[in-house]
Amino acid sequence: MKTFNKKQSYLRFFGILITIAFTILSCAKDDFFNDRVPDYSESIIQSFKVGNQYAEINHTLGTITMTLPSGTDLTKVIPEIRMPETATVSPTSGSTIDFSKGPVVFQVKSTNGANRKYTVSIAAYGDPKILSFSIGDKLGVIDETNRTISVEIGSQDGNLNNLAPTFVIAKGTTVDISSGVARDFTTPKVYTITSNNGYTARQYTVNVTQIEAPAISSFTINGVAGIIDNANNTILVVLPPGTNKTALSPVITAPSGQTINPASNATKDFTQVVNYTVTNKENLTKTYAVTVQLIAPTKYAFLGLENDVNSLIDDDAKAAATWMQSHYGANFKYIKIANITAQNIADVKVAMLYYLTPAENQGFSSTNTNVATMLPIGLRPGGAQAEVLKSWVKAGGDMLIAGDPNPFIFSLGRVPANFGDARAPGNYVYSEFGCSSASGCVDTGKPSDDIWGLGMRDANNSGNRRTHPIFNGLTFTNGEYLSLQNSATREVRLIWWQHFDGIINPSCCGQDAATKFENVMQATKFGTLRHIGDSFGYGAVEFKRTDLTNSANFDSNIPTNFKGHVFTIANTIVGYEWDSNGTTNSYQNNIKVFTQNILDYLYSLNND
Repeated sequence: MKTFNKKQSYLRFFGILITIAFTILSCAKDDFFNDRVPDYSESIIQSFKVGNQYAEINHTLGTITMTLPSGTDLTKVIPEIRMPETATVSPTSGSTIDFSKGPVVFQVKSTNGANRKYTVSIAAYGDPKILSFSIGDKLGVIDETNRTISVEIGSQDGNLNNLAPTFVIAKGTTVDISSGVARDFTTPKVYTITSNNGYTARQYTVNVTQIEAPAISSFTINGVAGIIDNANNTILVVLPPGTNKTALSPVITAPSGQTINPASNATKDFTQVVNYTVTNKENLTKTYAVTVQLIAPTKYAFLGLENDVNSLIDDDAKAAATWMQSHYGANFKYIKIANITAQNIADVKVAMLYYLTPAENQGFSSTNTNVATMLPIGLRPGGAQAEVLKSWVKAGGDMLIAGDPNPFIFSLGRVPANFGDARAPGNYVYSEFGCSSASGCVDTGKPSDDIWGLGMRDANNSGNRRTHPIFNGLTFTNGEYLSLQNSATREVRLIWWQHFDGIINPSCCGQDAATKFENVMQATKFGTLRHIGDSFGYGAVEFKRTDLTNSANFDSNIPTNFKGHVFTIANTIVGYEWDSNGTTNSYQNNIKVFTQNILDYLYSLNND
């Protein structure tokens, strides 16, 4: 027995030795594998020399720049290029090259398979030229013939409105805006290079484009648009009760060049959440969890800044929300603006967004170059809650916007405007910015016969609008205007459209101007300030759905996939103020009836 056990021990020991030997051989084999990844240090340009002068080489960007003596003939430059022994370059070292027409690309190739390109720019001293231009690690393409520079940045490389490019100019020249200075590149920007002699200058127009981040633009099932929540990566599609969810084929769109998996029109079972992944040209991905719910939107919602109605700080918002809550009862819903999601807006048919804060000074203000600061961050253009509401309105949700948050019409993308640019066709910026600081204006001691209201004469609009359902049960003073306010203390702002000079033709102030506005916007104008006799001023506007037939004059920059309507009451002295600041408004009931009529009118619309 001892002998047998001893033999077993020897066999076991021999087996362990074999295992160790194989392990060592395997590790040795792993340690000495053939590396197929090329060594890119073998494909670099180590030096670039013309005459006795060496160029500056930026290996990160792959650029080479140099300034030669004044008067150098750039059509016949002979560079001397040094690189690793295993590499070749084209054009070759020692060849005569023409640099007068702009940058020249050199291709370096190594025998190990590595290769890279260098963009070489050369100027003569005092020649006003940009030799290289980059934003981050993205190199611009310089076109000397057309004096343009084109840069494409990645989706994660910052915002177009605040980019700081770096660039190299020829020696003996200056530039009007220095390298490293941030600029807004949402529109082309010009750089002027001037020779130190003061006699020659050259301008370059820089165009920056940005690769779009992976995103689903629209998601539609049975003609119903889903509510896209990009902040939470969800899409909610609300279909009528009774819909069979087991075999639905969504129609999906994404920005050009992006792919979606599963593909658009693929039939899926939506009794469970279905994930969709979109991939952009950078190979970045974003996955959306898509849910289909069978509900009928029935709620009237008030969108407020604080946690609930009782917590609202603004007296006007609180008065309006309290009335809505009482009037609509079980059909009322309060949603805190910061908490808006696709899920909690899905059962809402009509939402009201309103606050008027000069007296409370909650920090909302504007300038003629930025009105987004009248909104909380989430409702500013591109904000998380703004994008949800935009998707909801496109899907058929309706809104009433009044008071300070009027600029939300721009966040929705329903009205195009860039307040940083000059007034021009297609840029529908406001024309007045009165009482626009955070404290606004508070008028006191107003006499009761100083009535503010909505001028509704035929001449105030494109025609007779007084018979519209939003005026049911209301009386027009002298048949001319709807009285809304005569309290002694009134909160005031004047941030609105008085006219469209330089934007729409005709811009003011006849019925033809109102008609042109309505056709351009797919909208209906409802009045102006009560004392105005013509169509000057846009006191209230209904922006209608755009997915059906639009006017021949409709602005093509407005998206044509809005199914919902948006009614706005201008932030001006029409008198739409819900709380009278401790004084009495004889026309408070008009405000209530007017509001109810608007909300019920929107609720009655069939946006299918």
